[in-house]
Amino acid sequence: MVLIDVDPGYFKEPEQYLPQARKILTKHKLDWPNVIAAGGFSDTVRTFNLSGYGNIVVDAKGTVRGVNVHGKELEKMVDVIVESKASEKPAR
Repeated sequence: MVLIDVDPGYFKEPEQYLPQARKILTKHKLDWPNVIAAGGFSDTVRTFNLSGYGNIVVDAKGTVRGVNVHGKELEKMVDVIVESKASEKPAR
């Protein structure tokens, strides 16, 4: 799981956002990899050829599992994906 943070694009200087980003990540215990898109949403749209804003949940096999899911529904979806991935690991 990777979070692409596009919020720096809304600040005059993207560096102003870093302390706030760290605070948010810590507060919400977001312990997966996080990437800050310094150019904001417009760079992300261009890089990934997106047509809108939202979240897309893609599993490790590249299958889209959800679009624009939020809150408890998103948490449940991620838990299911992580559990199924963990069960695929070979025993040692």
